[in-house]
Amino acid sequence: METISAGIRPERLVFALRLASAVASSAAFGLAAAAAFPPWSLWSAVGLGFLFGTAFVGGTGYRILIAVASLKSDTAPASWSGAAAASALLALALWFIARWLGGPAIYVLVGYAIAINLAYLPVKGSCLAAGCCRSVRRIDGLGISLDLRQIEFGATLLVIAATLALATSFPVLAAVAGILGHLAVRLVSRRWRDRWSWGWPPLRQPGAELAPLAVLAIIAALVA
Repeated sequence: METISAGIRPERLVFALRLASAVASSAAFGLAAAAAFPPWSLWSAVGLGFLFGTAFVGGTGYRILIAVASLKSDTAPASWSGAAAASALLALALWFIARWLGGPAIYVLVGYAIAINLAYLPVKGSCLAAGCCRSVRRIDGLGISLDLRQIEFGATLLVIAATLALATSFPVLAAVAGILGHLAVRLVSRRWRDRWSWGWPPLRQPGAELAPLAVLAIIAALVA
């Protein structure tokens, strides 16, 4: 007689992790970025979190919308590049607004630094749960094999810890560390998988988030 496991089905776990990614990152962004628009209020945090979530989810589904509009029948996967790029562009716009209003605009970038890394953790967890995005290399000299997904997960944990540790006393350093940290993780990921592509529309291309992340890091370091 066949026994059926009562565990969580992988597709449900993947959906739950990706939902957690959007919700947790939106909440983190709203709570931090609201400090850039004094006086801080919960309503401001909720509104900013909603804007971040909208940009994040919209960027994630960008390629899917293109496929639907083009009446294409091929698979159009969700896009981390689109999510990171769209939310980075939103953060850039909010930074300009906060600066124009005379508020401490750096907290918009701190919020983004925390949020984008916090979002990446459950996304990588969903990759491990689904068994996708696997990229393993064997280091013959050490006799070990390295899974890129685990490296990304661990590195992102370190970036989050550093960003949170700096956020209160050194917000500029926190923003730079968080954004550059995620940019470094993504560059390693692209290099390891040898996935580089440039074209139009930009959010449709792998690596579309790299330029917006670099711009935010430069602004945080030199202007904010």
